[in-house]
Amino acid sequence: MKRFKLLVAALGVSLVAMLALAPTAQAQDTPTAIGDPLFVEAAGEATISLTGSGWIAGPVALVPCNAATYEALAAGGAEDCDTASLTLATADADGNFTADFTLTVAEGGTCIGIGGGAGFTEQGGGFCVGVGAPVPPPGQPNTGAESGMIAVIGIAVLAAGALVVGMTRRRAFVS
Repeated sequence: MKRFKLLVAALGVSLVAMLALAPTAQAQDTPTAIGDPLFVEAAGEATISLTGSGWIAGPVALVPCNAATYEALAAGGAEDCDTASLTLATADADGNFTADFTLTVAEGGTCIGIGGGAGFTEQGGGFCVGVGAPVPPPGQPNTGAESGMIAVIGIAVLAAGALVVGMTRRRAFVS
């Protein structure tokens, strides 16, 4: 029974440590958009389910662009996008929208430009579809994991294991 209590206490300490060291959520002033899937296995035609939040209520323009990264999308602007292939979605009163968007994904990936507000120029953003792996957000390497959280979880598990082993050895000497 003591082992169980010790294990529960160690897990509780681990949970508190993870929550204390977790980054706090930051308020976002810019609209966001995410697609599903994040990447395709091979270049070619694909349908991406886009979900957005924080957009101005009303129509939202979705266009395929000649960019493979978020940096290239921002640098190229509307001139790099195929406005003839415009698709419209509608953001609700809370600024949320969902839309299925079909595009031809190039070998290096392709981005979808998104515009909202009057003339679709008041808000801008995009979502990039990768080939074989997701396109990393601007300034972020494509690691696929939060290394800081992995370290915290690993340390917590090791500490819990050390506590259990330590209590078992101490009891063996007392008996």
